[in-house]
Amino acid sequence: MSELSSLLPLAVGMAISPLPIVAVVAILLSARGRTAAPAYTGAFLAVTLAVVAVGAITSAGASSASHGSGGKIVVLILTALLTVGFAAFALVSWLGRPKPGTAPATPGWLAAVDAITPARAAGLGLLMAATNSKNIPLELKGGAVLGTAHLPMAATVLLCVALAVAGSLTLIVPTVLAATGLPGVGAALRRLKDEMIAHNAVIMTVLFAVLASTEAAHLIRQLTA
Repeated sequence: MSELSSLLPLAVGMAISPLPIVAVVAILLSARGRTAAPAYTGAFLAVTLAVVAVGAITSAGASSASHGSGGKIVVLILTALLTVGFAAFALVSWLGRPKPGTAPATPGWLAAVDAITPARAAGLGLLMAATNSKNIPLELKGGAVLGTAHLPMAATVLLCVALAVAGSLTLIVPTVLAATGLPGVGAALRRLKDEMIAHNAVIMTVLFAVLASTEAAHLIRQLTA
């Protein structure tokens, strides 16, 4: 059960994803934002939940087949891979940051978002979630942690859903806020989009470094337990 404490940093790491956030904000600011954004967020959440479930089912099967040790080995291997992978991503992100005085490049697909339909928004959500090289390993590990916790089936399913929702909160919250029609939401979303684009490299570098450190600490605890 103590392994469940590692779910919180995983959820935070999943939630901080500048490009998916920029996408949902851009969709919300489009002409059909109030109908397209829920489709985008729902599709993203569905893929997130599916990957978490795959991690849980795979690790639970390995744990059962080897009387509990297989699942722990899966989590250990994932933790080691995440430690190395996130450290490498942090270095690449930092080296790829815009030079001082150079404006960051705006993703080309943002121009097409202004006329996006709910169906295309759902497709974009699926694509964003399925190709997110940061989130997929985190989702698999979160599922693996739950799969090896030996909880009742209902509790495991509930926690898988909770992890997927927590990891998608940065998309869910703007979508819900925009649906309220509160004054000032539009201006706040525009500022958020601009800041996310401007500081994407720094945000991702810091995030990857923190995740690498967290996974390294978790790896050490697993090896010395």
